[in-house]
Amino acid sequence: MLVLLDTNIVIEHLQKGILADTPKEVAFAVSVITEAELLQLAGLPDVEESIIDDFLQLTRTLVIDSSIARRAAHLSRTRKTGLPDLLIAATALEWRALLATRNKKDFNGIPGLEFYDF
Repeated sequence: MLVLLDTNIVIEHLQKGILADTPKEVAFAVSVITEAELLQLAGLPDVEESIIDDFLQLTRTLVIDSSIARRAAHLSRTRKTGLPDLLIAATALEWRALLATRNKKDFNGIPGLEFYDF
């Protein structure tokens, strides 16, 4: 089973190790949006960047292609959710992945989107 990790889940894992006891049949992925959000902090210490890089090497990074961009654009016509979250949702939908997030309200009402709960 493929699980797309939202940025808040990755941050929580890096702080508390919440993904440590995940069943072996679960494969984790992140969107390039999450990669950018994790690394965007001004003044990010080198040691923290290295920790993030190490984590990202353990997951699959899913890029945004035209079908994901178009799905996100279509979703944006019917809701006020920000584009980064819509791109993450569209990535999960295109890859038929479950989305792991602590902010389900940001993704409520997106048809076909399913969540992974810890």
